[in-house]
Amino acid sequence: MSILSLFKGVRLPRSPEPPPPRPLSPPDKVIIPLRQHQGRVCEPVVEPGQEVLLGQVVGASEEFEAAAVHATVSGKVEAIAETYDPAGQRVPAVVIANDGRDAWVEAEGAPPTLSEVEVVQKTRPTRLLKRLREAGLVRSGLLGLPLHVDLSPPMAPRAYMFMTGIPVVRPIDTLIVKAVDHDPPVVTNQAALAEAGEELALGIAALARIAGARRVVIVLPAGVEPPGVAQLAARHEWETTHLDGRHFPYAVDNLLVKKLTGRVVPTPYGEPRDVGVVVEPLVTALDVGRVLSQGRPPVDRLFTVAGDVAQPQVFRVRMGTPIARVIEAAGGLPVEPGKVILGGPMMGYAHFDLDTPVTKETDGVVVQSAESVRTFQDQPCIHCGRCVAACPVGLVPTELGKLCEYGQFEDAAERDLLHCIECGCCAYVCPAQRPMVHLLRFGKSEVLARRMEQ
Repeated sequence: MSILSLFKGVRLPRSPEPPPPRPLSPPDKVIIPLRQHQGRVCEPVVEPGQEVLLGQVVGASEEFEAAAVHATVSGKVEAIAETYDPAGQRVPAVVIANDGRDAWVEAEGAPPTLSEVEVVQKTRPTRLLKRLREAGLVRSGLLGLPLHVDLSPPMAPRAYMFMTGIPVVRPIDTLIVKAVDHDPPVVTNQAALAEAGEELALGIAALARIAGARRVVIVLPAGVEPPGVAQLAARHEWETTHLDGRHFPYAVDNLLVKKLTGRVVPTPYGEPRDVGVVVEPLVTALDVGRVLSQGRPPVDRLFTVAGDVAQPQVFRVRMGTPIARVIEAAGGLPVEPGKVILGGPMMGYAHFDLDTPVTKETDGVVVQSAESVRTFQDQPCIHCGRCVAACPVGLVPTELGKLCEYGQFEDAAERDLLHCIECGCCAYVCPAQRPMVHLLRFGKSEVLARRMEQ
């Protein structure tokens, strides 16, 4: 029996093929958060009134779990203020008034650029990793990690006790680069295929070199055959495969690893590298290639605006641009706005402040009109079992939801609450319209907070 026939999850409408990314002019003022990932906050290294150049470091930290922050326009620092991140938490930020010149900083002692895959494959992984860290790269996607953290081997590798009782730590042998998006209609990775070229090849080669992977698999959306990617794959002996984006949440890393390799990632705290696999979005691979070939940190990113707007579009946006300006470029909010969701309708975060800027970890926004917003209700579970049939990781969401609702958090943890991947399938199929994801997220946060206090 195939894995597809065992698939639970839900089937979503197929997203239309995105148009080529369109550049969006930089705003008059950018807001650069000093943390744009999971991890530590950078300290500002500039002061109000100081002139800065494009690509200049404005935030840095000696902490390993922090990514440097760079100016995305040239101009004058207006203030060191606070802004909201995609999860709604307040973080310090550098506000820069754009002078319109886009004058790049000249880095002293910068290493030579790399423009050939063969050279990248012979470069020491530590040197490549250092370049990525200096560029402040972050894995694309909400709550992503700094890329140097994501790719570096753990300081003290976790070992899992198998049936034999022998701790096993697997070396990385497979790199999966996914051009599929796990939460349609945000289609940023699919849109990035339009920019596929030598920079993408450089990025994939660098990721494979750093991770030590000899096998590279590029995952494409079903029915999409970009000729540039096919040629790159054939030239460098990389594999390509296709995934139907309607099968949600197949593109989530752990489920994708199981589908492509048959390996099961240990949960709840495991990650693909624990079974010898590294998974990176195609947008991230493209950013890596641009950093190596241009010798400059990324100052813009691909960003999808979808949903109830006049012209759904993928833009190339300067980081620090307020989300309201990007939505306006796609036609603006509907007459009666309902929700603005960062990330996607299934796994994203509804946001309340449209002055929140586009950052390294945000890949898109979905706008909903008031009439299209689904309202959850405080109704009891009707025990229909649909959430159990849909849960892709084999949990019993109905039971977990009730335990979290009534404060029985440790009982929920004993029933594998922490294995929940927060995909939203249970809420999507619930005829009683119970707020399942909210209940499970609340329960998980309570369990982790109480265990940290012990």
